[in-house]
Amino acid sequence: MLPTTLRAARKSLSLRGAVAHRAQQRQSVRAYAEIPVNKVCRMVQCKVPDEAAGVEMDKLLDEADKVMKKGVPGYVGATRMICKSYWDFKSVMVFDSVSALEGYMESEVKEKEIMPILEKAKAFAVDEDIKLQNFVYDQLS
Repeated sequence: MLPTTLRAARKSLSLRGAVAHRAQQRQSVRAYAEIPVNKVCRMVQCKVPDEAAGVEMDKLLDEADKVMKKGVPGYVGATRMICKSYWDFKSVMVFDSVSALEGYMESEVKEKEIMPILEKAKAFAVDEDIKLQNFVYDQLS
């Protein structure tokens, strides 16, 4: 009975060592592969039913861009993408830093000027469904 117990103990210790070694390797890879955060963006996405709704969304994006340029420190600009096959509409508002995005998220400009524009946009989105999401933003050369 003693040899079986010793074998089990050795096996347990060797497994613990292997698991710890793998965890250490994974941790060092994560530290090396960390994604740098410089610019960030806020994406607005929805489906529009047709070209006319896409044109209206473009007008609202232009309105929001003007508001952002005059009232939000660290705002860099906006881009938009429209898929004319599936009518996916995406716009990206770019900020020069995380703190600039955080400032915007807590600002009166967002609450009093941008949110009403988003409410108008719901009328042009399929099922009034608009998704918002933040991303790390890099433009590759």
